[in-house]
Amino acid sequence: MKLIETPLNSNVNLETLYPNLTKYFFDNRQAVKLLKLYAYDRTKIIYVDRFDTIDLLLLNRQRKISHQEVDTIIRRVLKVERKDVTVNVGYKKQILEAGLRPKESYKDIIAVEYKISK
Repeated sequence: MKLIETPLNSNVNLETLYPNLTKYFFDNRQAVKLLKLYAYDRTKIIYVDRFDTIDLLLLNRQRKISHQEVDTIIRRVLKVERKDVTVNVGYKKQILEAGLRPKESYKDIIAVEYKISK
């Protein structure tokens, strides 16, 4: 499968695209240095580069995201192994427990955090 980077316009507001997800994802966090959107099969990937961490938010509306897919995305986007990152497979449950309902219904939401060592 191909990993495709989605071009962003300069005026894209991520809060408009994913209102409740980004509210929870960006609350009380450091400023964003770089933002990219990717697509891998039917999985949308939000890439957020902060100054000390890189976060990925994997979203799929049709099915659960497999362990193998997560590994492939980590290797191809971050260029590291799974043992070097923190994967939160219960992120969807965490969002729902916080009382936030995504605008669209997702079968699976996974958060990946990679701490950059300096």
